[in-house]
Amino acid sequence: MARPRTSQLDGLRSIQRAAGVLRLFSVDRPALTLRDVAWSLDVPRSTAHRLLRSLEHAGFLVHDPVTQTYRLGLWLVRLGEVAVDSVDLRAAARAHLRALAAETGESAFLLVVQGGSAVVVDVQESQSPLRLTLPVGTPWPLHAGASNRVLLAFLPPPQREEILRQPLRRITPRTITDPARLRRELDRVRRRGFAYSVGELTPGVAAVAVPVLAQGRLLGGLTVAGPEARLTPGRVPGIVRRLQAAAKALARDLLGTSTKPSEGVVV
Repeated sequence: MARPRTSQLDGLRSIQRAAGVLRLFSVDRPALTLRDVAWSLDVPRSTAHRLLRSLEHAGFLVHDPVTQTYRLGLWLVRLGEVAVDSVDLRAAARAHLRALAAETGESAFLLVVQGGSAVVVDVQESQSPLRLTLPVGTPWPLHAGASNRVLLAFLPPPQREEILRQPLRRITPRTITDPARLRRELDRVRRRGFAYSVGELTPGVAAVAVPVLAQGRLLGGLTVAGPEARLTPGRVPGIVRRLQAAAKALARDLLGTSTKPSEGVVV
């Protein structure tokens, strides 16, 4: 077998280094300086500068001349959207929903955001005679109920604000319709990493929900819901832990990584 030429090895090394630069970016580190990259990759500043300029020229990075920092470019965002859209979220979540329903004794749901609404894309019903059932494909308002509100809380700010500018329809007496109060609740959901509601969509029904996040992007939400008499506040911490574990496992299954929301479980 012929040995790779020096030019081929150099090309491979450049690709590996460029990939190394892109892996440095995260939700916690959305912007990097030349010094950050050189130090993190343990390469000379001249090499780091050449890598950054090449990635900028290709549209993968954007340079801010004021702060002298680099951010991910829109081309990478589009590639990420293609990757996420090519994954069958429903199929990947099926086993996790079955496990959640078996472990909690309540129905488990997978929801995503479509057309400004929360849509049920898969359900694993409880084996209990008294259980919550929602048809797949059912759209729900994003402001009402834990399963929908957790999606709204983790949407990108522009999309979230667009929803909040619309009239907030009252569905039950417990539905939050005041924008200021809803914003406070959304802040709380983001801090804790989960949502809990009672009777906001259907009287007598309680729900606990967490987001499914990968690379900082909202993929969907996992929910456990059932009768208020069974899904009491005392059960919420344990259910949250199961939901968060399932959400992280699902994110790993989908993209090989996960972004961890807040771990708070205090109700």
